[in-house]
Amino acid sequence: MGLLTDPSVVQQRKYFVKVLIQYGRRICFLLYLAGVVWFGCLAHNDLNTATYFSENALLPGLVYSEIRSTELGNIARRLLDDLNAERETHNTDTPHAFLLAKMKKIGLDTYTHNFTLNYPLGSRKVYEGKNVYGILRAPRIASTEAIVISVPYRAPNSVHPQVTHGIPLILAFAEFARKQKYWAKDIIFLVTEQEQLGMQAWLEAYHGFDDNPVLRSGSLDARAGQIQAAINLEVQDFDVEKINVKLEGLNGQLPNLDLHNLVQKLSHKQSILTGYKVAGDGRRGITFEDRLMNLLSMVFSQASGVPTGNHGLFHKYGIEAVTLECLKPMSTSDSRRRTGIVSLLKIVEGITRSLNNLLERFHQSYFFYLIVAYDRFVSIGDYIWSIALMAGALLIKSFIMWLKLNLPEEEDDKKSEKKEIFVPKKEISFDYLKVGTVIILAHVAGVLTSYLPFMENWNQFIFENNIPTVKGVYYALQIGNAIGLMIPCFIRLTKEAAELLHIALLLEVGTALIAISMVNFSLGFLLSLVTVPFVLILDPTWMTENTLKNVLSRGLYLLMHPLFVVYATVAVLTFSQFPELNFLSIFHRAYTATLDGLTYSVVDSVIYGNFLFALISLIFFPTWIMLFTTLSATGHKQVDVKQKQQ
Repeated sequence: MGLLTDPSVVQQRKYFVKVLIQYGRRICFLLYLAGVVWFGCLAHNDLNTATYFSENALLPGLVYSEIRSTELGNIARRLLDDLNAERETHNTDTPHAFLLAKMKKIGLDTYTHNFTLNYPLGSRKVYEGKNVYGILRAPRIASTEAIVISVPYRAPNSVHPQVTHGIPLILAFAEFARKQKYWAKDIIFLVTEQEQLGMQAWLEAYHGFDDNPVLRSGSLDARAGQIQAAINLEVQDFDVEKINVKLEGLNGQLPNLDLHNLVQKLSHKQSILTGYKVAGDGRRGITFEDRLMNLLSMVFSQASGVPTGNHGLFHKYGIEAVTLECLKPMSTSDSRRRTGIVSLLKIVEGITRSLNNLLERFHQSYFFYLIVAYDRFVSIGDYIWSIALMAGALLIKSFIMWLKLNLPEEEDDKKSEKKEIFVPKKEISFDYLKVGTVIILAHVAGVLTSYLPFMENWNQFIFENNIPTVKGVYYALQIGNAIGLMIPCFIRLTKEAAELLHIALLLEVGTALIAISMVNFSLGFLLSLVTVPFVLILDPTWMTENTLKNVLSRGLYLLMHPLFVVYATVAVLTFSQFPELNFLSIFHRAYTATLDGLTYSVVDSVIYGNFLFALISLIFFPTWIMLFTTLSATGHKQVDVKQKQQ
């Protein structure tokens, strides 16, 4: 009890509070810089880890392959010739009859799956598609578990690289797998239409989800067991030089690291250069700069939340999946490290046999990681500190501001130089009702912004007036923006109320960044990198002064609007991709790409469940409105009623 009542402890606490307030901004910026520097240092080998297997059950698949002849290779080439002949008569459609006939001839249980997309914007157009799949039933056990091997079908007029060689590859492997008796899991051979749309519809139908009013996935005629893992193949040629392993899934989800290590180990066994975003001559990850660039490349790719392949839609169902992009040689004269169809079949066989040996679902190894080099990674326990430091700076600043608002006023007695008298600060009656109203109205504007693009009346209006869909989405977002900008016109905050609103803003942004980083670290990191320094610089006391600092601050934070940030990001990327263009062309292309990106984000949110649009409209747009309202605070101080009477 003596420690609690010791006057020296009270004086020491007051001293630390004064020091924290005096150097608070420097401390917060130091934490921000420490978070950025820590992330950059993760590319050093002392701060990352070499890849390794955590699940020993996967290792039996690394034994000698049973595919030892070129017979299957000849079968695959004949199937490719037949498929190319069919594609000449099906320039835009998928040759469903051809695929069904080949799968039935092999001996698979073959079915088709129809789906319909009701486009959620504009004129509500209807698109139809059909998938084809065959099931190889496990001879050793009932249909309790399954493995999926999928290939996307791309029409000859597709803008994407052709991956036609993947279909003969999986059909040749199905011919081999049908003769084996050691399968303990069903193997599903799936050919999807319309890229990720067909895969999304098939997964919803497989798991019995048919409540999406936009994507009518229908039902399947037959199912296999519970899907344990999936491999998606994008084979550009049988003569393969390297394999790019795609990992990023919907909303930044990643497959279990053991699956990545398995693919890489089996591919290297066949002398094929394999890795995440493999490129060049394979010397990626040798220097610190290479590892840092690879780390940043994964961050930018994962932050979008858009899957890099059909595998990315499996993750939300708890299914581990990757895409193998088999790249053809860049030069026909260079024959180094080229591998034929037999090696690709051995890789598929090894992966399938390894997954067949699993006795339980993937639960070991890492689900949250960043790839630094082809054989090195950073775990969540190492990279999460960068977010903790950057977002923690906002929480610390909110605490400092709260201390400053409640700090007792210090009065110096000129007659006595030895003693300092602390006079309790007069209680200020904050206008909590106004601050709470601003917070509520800001989030209501955010909800309206997220809902307006899907309103039936709005879409009917833009359709009847021949307004393009991309501009209709943009105008809908601007309506929500206009509503948010009108809030300061009706609610004028005092200086003290603006400081209280700023505290709420800091708490919300800091908490949101930490929560986002737990789901999608890359998105949380990039948002922290951009937003934290601007929010730290903001001081509500500047907004009540008619100074140059006030004007510059208002202009600076107007540029922090989410739509402008998106446009600026796209403009920078456009300039990096097309440096030969003049500035007017870059600005025009960036504007067009921004409108397209906003539309895709809105559509992805309702079809696939990408939360990027909802995140920006429901959290960061309302916080910007709160920031704009803080900038519009008046210099009037609220005074106590008793003080007025005196």
